[in-house]
Amino acid sequence: MAYTKDYYHILGLRAPSPGSLSNRHPAAELRRAYRNALLAAHPDKKTATSKGSHSVDDVREAFRILQSAASRAQYDNWLLRNPHVLATESQGGDDGAGVHTSSQDFLLGLELLDLSDFEEHEVADEAEWTRACRCGDDKGFRIREDDLVDAEQRGEKEVLVGCGGCSLWVRVAFDVEEG
Repeated sequence: MAYTKDYYHILGLRAPSPGSLSNRHPAAELRRAYRNALLAAHPDKKTATSKGSHSVDDVREAFRILQSAASRAQYDNWLLRNPHVLATESQGGDDGAGVHTSSQDFLLGLELLDLSDFEEHEVADEAEWTRACRCGDDKGFRIREDDLVDAEQRGEKEVLVGCGGCSLWVRVAFDVEEG
């Protein structure tokens, strides 16, 4: 699954960093953050100074994903492998490399390609697919076989790929061939 929201940010919690998975929030802390985020998002509870920009539905979705150990582990793993996809305004918004604040529009606005649009190569006994980018980088978009296997194991049928030469991202759909 390609996530479109930073669930930790929605609940006001710090996400795990690549070097430290010890940033696990206990259930009580998660419930407290959920309650506070719900109050900030609820239309009847908002004050004029409330900065709650997330909807009640966003808060509920974040809590649903993070309260379940299995879905939280899956989300954490995805988040650690794709740190720039969900860059939030609190994390700078734009890191200078073209990574902007994420939203549902970010994913929906990306060009959708098919894996067959890429050239297949064999690199160190592993398949790799590349495609030129409009920035001029001949192999700007690279997809490794491991990326596809990981996505397939999560039940996904597409991967997000960023160009190595510029800030352009694309969605790449793929099918798993048995045999």
